[in-house]
Amino acid sequence: MDVNIKINPDIKIINNALQSDYDGMRRAGMINLVSSVEALAVKKAPKKTSNLARSRTSNVSADGNKGTISFTAPYAAYVHEGTGLFGIYHKRIEPKTKKALFWPGAAHPVKSVKGMKGRPFVTDAVAEVNVDEAFNEGMRNYLSRKG
Repeated sequence: MDVNIKINPDIKIINNALQSDYDGMRRAGMINLVSSVEALAVKKAPKKTSNLARSRTSNVSADGNKGTISFTAPYAAYVHEGTGLFGIYHKRIEPKTKKALFWPGAAHPVKSVKGMKGRPFVTDAVAEVNVDEAFNEGMRNYLSRKG
């Protein structure tokens, strides 16, 4: 006995379903990647008061093509990139209007300071995370939930 079944699939419906799944997979992969980097960056962030670590935000675009991690504390860029000689201008920090610098806790007013070295905790976190593996793991998890 033979049973013959013939189908004529609608290619447009299949294509739309595949595109929808692909966008979801890509977004899930990016969410997993961003979450992994964010968690590691928070662990690596300097923690004098923990305000820097708590100021983090992350976002993934709807299509999953772009992920963003931000640290919104006003001093986050200075901690990450450094200041003075170690910053973008490579110059000592000097007063603009007075003759000396002073801040609470300083032993005495000073004419200039060399600044502080950057502590690139986000860059270090990205370097430590296996980007491809984290992205692929997120896509696999999405497909396994989808069934």
